[in-house]
Amino acid sequence: MSEKPRIMKSPVTETEPKIHPSVFIAPSATIIGDVEIDENTNVWFNVVIRAEAGKIRIGKNCSIQESVVIHTEPGTELTIGDNVLMGHCAMVHGPGEIGNNVMIGISATVLQGHKIEDNVIIAAGAVARGKYESMAMYAGKVKAEKIKDIRKSNIRTHMTGITFYVENGRKFKAVLDKENK
Repeated sequence: MSEKPRIMKSPVTETEPKIHPSVFIAPSATIIGDVEIDENTNVWFNVVIRAEAGKIRIGKNCSIQESVVIHTEPGTELTIGDNVLMGHCAMVHGPGEIGNNVMIGISATVLQGHKIEDNVIIAAGAVARGKYESMAMYAGKVKAEKIKDIRKSNIRTHMTGITFYVENGRKFKAVLDKENK
């Protein structure tokens, strides 16, 4: 018996992915929740597309290559246009918008709050956040450096996010335990 991709409804909203029948999905890919994938797109090995509490829309003729992760924050939407190529190991986090005819390079990171217009290249390894204008290539890495001291309130905000993910993990575990019985 060959392995099948994991395509599952959201344990948070119970929304199921909507995938055009022409889409290729590799056996080791995982697609969860309110995800729509349009015709002739391909989702390669070890890709994770997770929208358990938000929405992800992927257009036609896209190539989501090995080990790409696509996710969006709860209550938000991430839209990806037509003819988009996401290179191996890219990370795309919403909310945000990616236009048509865009290339996201190998291991590039696209952070929440982005607007990438049509006909843009985000180079391999780049970290992108903000607006990227059409007909341009963007490149650059970020080296982590201390920029300021933080307050305990910053840590409390982080812990609120951890609490959400602990509860989310419980919901996923319950669904998967039920499936495996």
